[in-house]
Amino acid sequence: MARPSGRTGRIAALGELCRAGAILHIGEAARQIGASEITIRRDLSGGEGGLVCLGGYVMRAAEGAEGYSLTKAEASEADAKEALAGRAAALIEPGDTIFLDCGTTTPHLAAKVPPNARVTVVTQALNIAERVARLPGVTLILLAGIYHPETASFSSDEAVAMLGRINITKGFFSAAGVHETEGVTCFHFHEVPVKRAAIARSRQRYLVCDGSKWGRLRPATYARLDEFTDWIGAPPGRPEARPVS
Repeated sequence: MARPSGRTGRIAALGELCRAGAILHIGEAARQIGASEITIRRDLSGGEGGLVCLGGYVMRAAEGAEGYSLTKAEASEADAKEALAGRAAALIEPGDTIFLDCGTTTPHLAAKVPPNARVTVVTQALNIAERVARLPGVTLILLAGIYHPETASFSSDEAVAMLGRINITKGFFSAAGVHETEGVTCFHFHEVPVKRAAIARSRQRYLVCDGSKWGRLRPATYARLDEFTDWIGAPPGRPEARPVS
């Protein structure tokens, strides 16, 4: 690509690179248009051209947190999410302490937690807590803090500290994107500390996400693929669709 002249030209060139929803590392974007990373950040600071720079990646605003809709995401791939929840629920055993991540697949799993089986559910998600609270004989630990309506979840330093005192037997984690090199990603950076703490405290860790998330990159990376015990929902035939031992 020829080096564009001026700010308007650079933004137009970046828009071309991000066509069809592509997400580009800022270093690669800088190389391709012949500008510095600082210049790109400055050019996109006001959201011109419908582009944003989040977490070191250049993308259209609709691909970033600004474009995320929990309601829309809940309706997407609903049948696949229900099926994945059934597979994940089969792993829950009496006496387990499980972590259920925020997201739109894990609420389906919350509804399938076996009642009266001495199961403890740990979550930062309000929509999951509401489902679990109705289940007889299930103990709920809600990790509270600042409420984020865009994900129906809480985040706080206290939640991370509380996780450090809980022994989780199985953690079930969601993803908005699973990328070959950048790992498991989500839309919002406030989600990362709780997810990381839960991964650290879980003896077994399961990634639960439908096939539409694979091959996609979102702004915030929170884990490597090889940190998970198994991947529930990886599309068959993908080279990364096998757990790394």
